[in-house]
Amino acid sequence: MFCPRCGVDNTAENKFCKSCGATLGAASGAQAAAPAQSAPPYMPPAPPPPGAPPQGPPPGMVPMVYQAYPGGPQQVYYVPAAAAAAPHAPHVQSGFMDGLRSKIRILSSTDALEGFSLKEMFKQVFKKHGVDVVEEYIMCGTSRTTPPLDQVETGWPKPWMFFRLLGILGIGFIALAFLFHFTENEKTVPAILFLGAFAVPLSTLVLIFEMNTPRNVSLVMVGKLFIVGGLVGLGTAMLAYMVPIAGNMPGIVEESAKLLAVILVARGVRYKYELNGILFGATVGAGFACFETCGYGFDQILSTLTPIIQAGNVAGGFPTAEALVQTVENMMANLVLRGVESPLGHVAWTAIAAGAFWRVKGAKPANPAMLLDARFLKAFAIPVLMHTTWDLSILIPTMPTILAAFVLPAVTGLITWYVLFGLVQQGLKQVKDEQVAHLQSTLATVEATLGLGTIRPPMAAPAAPMA
Repeated sequence: MFCPRCGVDNTAENKFCKSCGATLGAASGAQAAAPAQSAPPYMPPAPPPPGAPPQGPPPGMVPMVYQAYPGGPQQVYYVPAAAAAAPHAPHVQSGFMDGLRSKIRILSSTDALEGFSLKEMFKQVFKKHGVDVVEEYIMCGTSRTTPPLDQVETGWPKPWMFFRLLGILGIGFIALAFLFHFTENEKTVPAILFLGAFAVPLSTLVLIFEMNTPRNVSLVMVGKLFIVGGLVGLGTAMLAYMVPIAGNMPGIVEESAKLLAVILVARGVRYKYELNGILFGATVGAGFACFETCGYGFDQILSTLTPIIQAGNVAGGFPTAEALVQTVENMMANLVLRGVESPLGHVAWTAIAAGAFWRVKGAKPANPAMLLDARFLKAFAIPVLMHTTWDLSILIPTMPTILAAFVLPAVTGLITWYVLFGLVQQGLKQVKDEQVAHLQSTLATVEATLGLGTIRPPMAAPAAPMA
């Protein structure tokens, strides 16, 4: 049955049109018996006559469409623009996040990430790489293995070696943990402590090592910075903590100590790229993190064994097997937690601090005046602030565990790596700019050698023959 007013098809039981609400009577029944007529084609409304007031919503209002049910009539009404935008929470959230990212970039003096994709960056992780490829990949930084400037990649790097190292060390840690569980042999404990403390920080260091696209830093230099720089940073921090007020400022004390270690060990002019500084900072940060985690693991052993021994749970002067198992399990839980969180902490924090310093230092020898440069100080404030926020539970002992152990590390870690990727992008642009300058210099040298592009004075006219 078709409506005589709007022509919409209705069922025979309908007394009113489902579209316009018109009464469906005998006339409509007769119309239903007749062949259905197609609805006239839609004609756009005629334009308003000249001089007529403009059509559209009132000032400050936006149109909203209401439809009670699918296929039903639509009604247009106007609401204030602010009220219309209020329900769209994703836009508000997006605006907040954009503003936060902008403020972080201003503080770190970096640009928005361009062409960055985690999927593309880690696409090589699960691809097969032969032994020869691995050996050639890690041999870099010497006079024979450093690639020429024009062969350096300036796009986002695609690291993969770090994942192999993480897998090897992680499997070793798990295997030793199972071995201790079945044998209860205390001789496996030092190896468990070593692998648990070193696995993730070392793997994160290799990740940043692979981001150093100039490949001008050797593994010898990395090892030197890891051991010497990590110990110098840890020792400097321990000495600073002897000052009573320093105990409440771990962010300032430890970040300053690690940066000092970087500058002392790698203060020369050979390494001029900002990517080099990022790698040096990550190396010292990884060494600091590994040695510190070893200390926390040993502290966990002592804090567990002390009450056990005091309670008399010993046999032949040694803790009982149950006490030893409980001690090692507590130590491993501490190692796992610190290992999972380690990429978000010391390694990345020191990489930011040293990268910001190398942005100021460049190819010049390091000097104390560079530490007062505004570009360095603003960026250095980020790891100090992130470290301080991470350790808020020291200042607020009543803070909930889930907030102190999970929420704060996750938030500070996201901000830290956003800044770090911004510095890496800046370092890649520095290499690209140097490539362009080198190419222009080479081209100018070739042109000068061949005499191209040189304006020569016109040849003198031949002298007139003498009479």
